Amino acid sequence: MFGDVDVPLLEGCRRGCTASYQQLYEKYSGKVYGFARRFLRDEQHAEDVTQEVFLRVFRKLSTFRGDARFSTWLFRVTLNSCKNKRRSLERDSRFDPERFRDERPKTSRAPEAALENEWLGGRIDEALRELTEAQRTLILLKAVDELSYREIGDLLGESENQVRGKLYRARKAFRSALEQVGTPEEVLAC
Repeated sequence: MFGDVDVPLLEGCRRGCTASYQQLYEKYSGKVYGFARRFLRDEQHAEDVTQEVFLRVFRKLSTFRGDARFSTWLFRVTLNSCKNKRRSLERDSRFDPERFRDERPKTSRAPEAALENEWLGGRIDEALRELTEAQRTLILLKAVDELSYREIGDLLGESENQVRGKLYRARKAFRSALEQVGTPEEVLAC
């Protein structure tokens, strides 16, 4: 019926099994939070979106038809929730775009390496901000969330070939943005 490995959990949730809800949440909450955190660049907003996503998913589970994998549907709900949150924040007169700067945890590595990583992370964030929201979303879904072209296509309602083409152009734009913000050649060669 669902065509993916989450069938028993989804059936349990549909029957109202609390343990199934808990297992589904534990399985996906980290991925949902991680995507929201990268999209919104704010831990508190990412936590809020994660809660909203699971509340919405559990309420709307009966509408899930199983045409795509559950994880694809879940990421679609997550992406829409992130976009809604961003729009809501942008309408707020107290919104400060600098709040969306990445707050990377400090590492315990050598200070030079930590500074270099922080500097490079800043360049990457600057370059990502230069992309359109659609390009940034594609880059994050492929490079960070490691979704396949097909999964991204299912998520965005596009064919696999459309995703390949758009991702090619997004990577090209990202590389150009990285060059503009002064990223070293050895990083660009990766």
